[in-house]
Amino acid sequence: MALAAPLHAAAAPAYRTGTAAVIAPADAGDRYVPALARHGWNSVAVTEPAHHPDDNTGYLRHVTHRTSLRRTAAHLDRLGVQAVLVGSPAGTELADLLAARLHLPGNALDTADIRRDAGLTSAALLDAGITAPRSIRTARLSNALEWATYTQTAELVLQHPDPTHPHPSSVCRTEDDIRSAWHRLHHSSTQPLVLREHLAGTHYRIHTLTGPGPDGSTDHSITAIWSETRTADQQVCRADLLSRHGLLARALALYTMRTLTALGIRYGPAHATVTFIPDRGPALLSLRTDPYADFATDVLRQATGHDPIRDTALLLTTGNRPAARHRPHAHVTKIALLPRHDGALDHALLRTITALPTVAATTELTADTPVRADETTGWLLLVADDSRAINQDHQVIRAAENLGLYGRPVCTRPS
Repeated sequence: MALAAPLHAAAAPAYRTGTAAVIAPADAGDRYVPALARHGWNSVAVTEPAHHPDDNTGYLRHVTHRTSLRRTAAHLDRLGVQAVLVGSPAGTELADLLAARLHLPGNALDTADIRRDAGLTSAALLDAGITAPRSIRTARLSNALEWATYTQTAELVLQHPDPTHPHPSSVCRTEDDIRSAWHRLHHSSTQPLVLREHLAGTHYRIHTLTGPGPDGSTDHSITAIWSETRTADQQVCRADLLSRHGLLARALALYTMRTLTALGIRYGPAHATVTFIPDRGPALLSLRTDPYADFATDVLRQATGHDPIRDTALLLTTGNRPAARHRPHAHVTKIALLPRHDGALDHALLRTITALPTVAATTELTADTPVRADETTGWLLLVADDSRAINQDHQVIRAAENLGLYGRPVCTRPS
């Protein structure tokens, strides 16, 4: 599913051998190195002085960025860099700046600050006539409380404006809830926070890939849509791969492509969290352009035909997108293990759930591993031709949790 946007895309890089700069690489970003190497491309790491990749990660060079954009760009130019990739959330801003400085494909600079701020994102979309949560972005608690009183919204969410920030958002129903959440999240007198209406619909994680289309205009592709089930405290406990052939998937795809265009996404991967409100339609909750890599990537790629890192490398080096794989009968689900108390993984029950017929892969799960309450212990990937088989195994997994998968609750004696 693709849509040609009216914005003109930057010229595509040369498609043979080349060198790509990976900005602030970490975790998923390091996976660009082997993905690019498959197409004969080298990778250069650009890092801050305090962060240096390991020598065994396969980078051709390590370039240290010391605040001077001009010097770093000149260094990359001398190395023959033909593409710039975001290597982690910390590299998002610098990647946009370097791509523009080197006249290489990248996202629009004039909307960069908007993309990286949830409050500004919502305001920009609403100004463009695109559905988004109503919100206020402010560094003053009094302003947030006044806005909450004015809007008369039953439930609000207080969050950090940066969608990559690790602190979780808080659902607030009263002024006391807002005050309490504010003091947990607010760490300086100048730091703004975003208070927005809570849109109580299903959340969808939507993966996209953007690049030049056949006519040179910006072309957005939807590569995967995951429907997320969340707990009361907004932790993802299940994610189901959504078929892209239904009316809901098409509505989500068309909305997401409109938002990508409005927010200046012109090149590379992005992943958006969108909710769907029956009387309002889709609404964007967050947008990120840092790399995303799931667990069990090889199994997921076989089941879905999608791998954000390898798809991006293919687009960058060849100008092509991954061929669509038709698996109309395959159902794919990710299940999170969420202990309700501290404990340790029980050997027998862990063996039972990992041996279930639909379990195709898991994160690293080891018997007797300590677990903490309300923190995700791990994930299981379920794949089947029949959704009923997945639902049956999901029930077994939840039953195992209730039977003692996490052992007995760990109690501490009062001092």
